[in-house]
Amino acid sequence: MGLIARQMGKTEIAIELIGKALVFKPDYAEAHGNLGNALKQQGRMDDAVASYRTALRLKPDMVEVYVNLGNLLKEQGKLDEAIASYRKALTFNRDFAEIHTNLGNALREQGKPNEAIASYRRALMLKPDSAEAHNNLGNMLVERGNPEDAVACFQKAFIFRPDFAEAHSNLGNALSELGRLDEAVASYRNALARKPDYAEAYSNVGNALKEQGKLDEAVINYQCALRISENPEIKSGFAQCIGNVYLTHEIPGIRAFVTRALSEAWSRPAELGNPAVSLIKLNPGIRQCINRANSAWPSPLSPQELFEIRDSNGSSGQLGSYSPDSMSGFASVCNDLLLQCLLETTPVCDMELERFLTMARYAMLRAAIHEQDRKEATVNSSVVFSDAFPNVPEGKALVFYCALARQCFINEYIFACSGEELELAQRLKDRLAAALADSLPVSPLWLVAVAAYFPLISVSSSEALVQLADIQSALVHPLLDRSLPNALAALLVQQIREPLEELRLRSLIPHLTPIVDDMSRQVQKQYEENPYPRWVKLPSCRETISVNRYLRNRFSFSMFTPMSRLDEADAGIDILIAGCGTGQHSIATAQRYGNASVLAVDLSLTSLCYARRKTEELGLGNIEYAQADITSLSTLSCTLGSPEMRGRMFDLIESVGVLHHLANPLAGWRELLALLRPGGFMRLGFYSAFARQNETDARLYIAEKGYAPNAEDIRRCRQDMMSPENALRFRKVLSARDFYTMSECRDLLFHVQEHHYTLPQLKENLRELDLAFLGFSLESDVSKRYRERFPEDISQTDLDKWHTFELENRDTFKGMYQFWLQKPANIQH
Repeated sequence: MGLIARQMGKTEIAIELIGKALVFKPDYAEAHGNLGNALKQQGRMDDAVASYRTALRLKPDMVEVYVNLGNLLKEQGKLDEAIASYRKALTFNRDFAEIHTNLGNALREQGKPNEAIASYRRALMLKPDSAEAHNNLGNMLVERGNPEDAVACFQKAFIFRPDFAEAHSNLGNALSELGRLDEAVASYRNALARKPDYAEAYSNVGNALKEQGKLDEAVINYQCALRISENPEIKSGFAQCIGNVYLTHEIPGIRAFVTRALSEAWSRPAELGNPAVSLIKLNPGIRQCINRANSAWPSPLSPQELFEIRDSNGSSGQLGSYSPDSMSGFASVCNDLLLQCLLETTPVCDMELERFLTMARYAMLRAAIHEQDRKEATVNSSVVFSDAFPNVPEGKALVFYCALARQCFINEYIFACSGEELELAQRLKDRLAAALADSLPVSPLWLVAVAAYFPLISVSSSEALVQLADIQSALVHPLLDRSLPNALAALLVQQIREPLEELRLRSLIPHLTPIVDDMSRQVQKQYEENPYPRWVKLPSCRETISVNRYLRNRFSFSMFTPMSRLDEADAGIDILIAGCGTGQHSIATAQRYGNASVLAVDLSLTSLCYARRKTEELGLGNIEYAQADITSLSTLSCTLGSPEMRGRMFDLIESVGVLHHLANPLAGWRELLALLRPGGFMRLGFYSAFARQNETDARLYIAEKGYAPNAEDIRRCRQDMMSPENALRFRKVLSARDFYTMSECRDLLFHVQEHHYTLPQLKENLRELDLAFLGFSLESDVSKRYRERFPEDISQTDLDKWHTFELENRDTFKGMYQFWLQKPANIQH
């Protein structure tokens, strides 16, 4: 009866009936197995596992129960146990094809491709008409770089199951790998014809269409996928599809998805900057404002000129005298949700838009001063904000200005600022401080305008703002002349509450090594003054993966020895991030290898506090932060530091963009190796001398002109480099994202120390240190072009060939040489 009830979907009744049967016959193995099935159906996975194990203890030859147990353990991610359960089932029935297929699936997930392929082939020997086994074998062959044979597998799957939508989609993947994109698109469409709600097929066809240069169709297909499924993989795929693309025309529906991708961080927001900026500039009202700002640059425009405000006679008017239809420019700006989202999440990396925003900031400052003057000149203390900009709701205008102030904080106040403008801003800041000191109510616009020029934490009476930052939005506070808007509340969190939290954390960061090296001290000073980089959001990790499996997936043909310590859970492994900066690297690594213990060190305490605050925001508990100098890190294995740090060694050490800033990079590299376990892995990043040539030219220009590495000179230098006489010369530098924030521009062009490398130099270093090269971290298009140029280098690890490739394509490594290495298991450094 219990079995019948479960088959009818009445799980609770089934569990009750089976339980009653077991009261009378506790050793009824089949009943325990059925109970496990019912419990699994109810979502009680651990209880189901216990029931299956009880059944098998009572009757060890129950093949189906072993299979069900294996399937459940696989769902739980317990791959070792799942594989053991499948293998046990095969000891009782070697000819059960489905078990070989399930075993192959588990082995594939465990990162054992050859064993998985063998299992699928065994399944097909036993059951040649198994469409699932043909499909799964085809997937493995694609992963192993054999798409030709994979195509044959998928075609066999269709013979036995013509409506197998997943196999049609997978055939498309194989054809795409072979460059047969028209056929790939046709296969994806075949999958959709059989399964119209197949979101993954829509995303796959989107990828193929993008590769064909059909971006509009690609985006439309991704939108179809996203309307069907909120799968993180599809969101990430959409972000990658449009990432760094500069759109020249509107694609229906794209704005809403780009806005979501930015606000929800479907990828790093910076990678969505180009599509966002290009869409914003396609807004006619904003485009006109941008054109006016750039035509007048560097001469500032009044708010009326910038936004083309007209009075009732059709000419430029004074503040407060505009016709009802005069505000198209400002209204376009305030109503653009994508612009607001961009300003709040990532630096604006576009010269034209930056110039407009610089003038918009000045317009806000003038509006705030105008409001202040009106307030001080009247007995009535309430001044209507929209007097300054009529016909735009006050709330919308304030939201835009708050977003602009947040952008200025994110880019660390890199916008150009004349002496007169700075004097006006300082005067408003002083008046704001005086009003707060006297507990007088202030306008939100005053706070926002000051926040666009100085961090609010720097206001001398900021203690009052701390109280304001702690109240909930939409509530009335004596310091404000109206309720606290949501946008202003978020601004106060950014510029008051978060900096205070970072100050609190300073005493909680341990110091592992002294910082005595002279160059280390200079580098530390730079990053204390400009922690690098300031960021807002990171994409959430889609999947926790083991280090071994990650490397197998990324370097399918590279020869490396998996570390036995690094099982599928990575429990108990140790990772060192040497030079973690403000935490983007350490957080991404800790999320990817979710059960590992991560130690992240840096010279800069300010950067470490930023990193720890962001880590705590995300609720990550597997990262320790500490201040340390790479040049002294080997003392970790000696006696310095807390007892739990003594003798600590690491399975994986990552240091990207760090060693080339040391006085002696090779010595620092040896320090890291001293902390790496035999057989352990390294991920490193170094500047390429070829890809860095544009920055080298810019540094020569900076030295020639005598610009100092301070905020004022960096602003002045940037404006000179963007001038008409220099913009062409430095066009590649101007296109770099790092050019558009203070800390990143200083790191890009004003760093106190940097070394550049060529691949022959790195090859010699690897020989000297006796390290095995596993491969570069590359964009797929670079890997594909290299494979076309050197098809014989299947593993893509021949550094001599890569050197030739780089000579032919000098911007190949513009994001640094980033690569993986392995230390021999029998070597101690």
